[in-house]
Amino acid sequence: MDQELVQYLDSRFQSVTRQFQELRGEMSEQLQGLRGGTTEGFQGLRDETTAGLQELRGEMTAGFQELRGEMTAGLQGLRGEMTEALQGLRGEMTAGFQGLRGEMTEELQELQGEMTAGLEEVKRHSGVLVEGLRHELQLVAEGFAMHVQVQHVQEREYHDRQHQETRALIRSLYDELRQQHDHLRQRVENLEQKRQN
Repeated sequence: MDQELVQYLDSRFQSVTRQFQELRGEMSEQLQGLRGGTTEGFQGLRDETTAGLQELRGEMTAGFQELRGEMTAGLQGLRGEMTEALQGLRGEMTAGFQGLRGEMTEELQELQGEMTAGLEEVKRHSGVLVEGLRHELQLVAEGFAMHVQVQHVQEREYHDRQHQETRALIRSLYDELRQQHDHLRQRVENLEQKRQN
């Protein structure tokens, strides 16, 4: 029965250890996935912004080259058009940057909300598992303490029994040797009396 209790406690402890390791692996995988998704999102946004700025730069360069050629032919007539074109381009750029800033802000806020919700869920799940593991470890500790106490009582009883049996055996041997000694002494006395007669 003690061996079965030890095996049961051992299997329970191994099960608790395995669950704790699985929880640690799941949490690591979730954090790695979340980190990878965030990095990919930022990288994609950076690439899109860079490509858009380069494209806008190319368009601006082409527009300035064309405008320079037209200014050479008729600088006075094109001054007003150039001012209007620059103002329109400035407005488009400002609107484009404002839209891009708004989109980036919304995506960052959404990503931050998802990360916060994910971390809260992981934290809650971890808290539940840790509480369950703590309860199971307490049961294992109580069972082990009870097993040690029972084992100690059984060993004490076994040693007391062995001591009593040893004393009884020694007393029996002593009585037997005493009887043999008395018998031998009686025989010696009888032989001496016969010799004297």
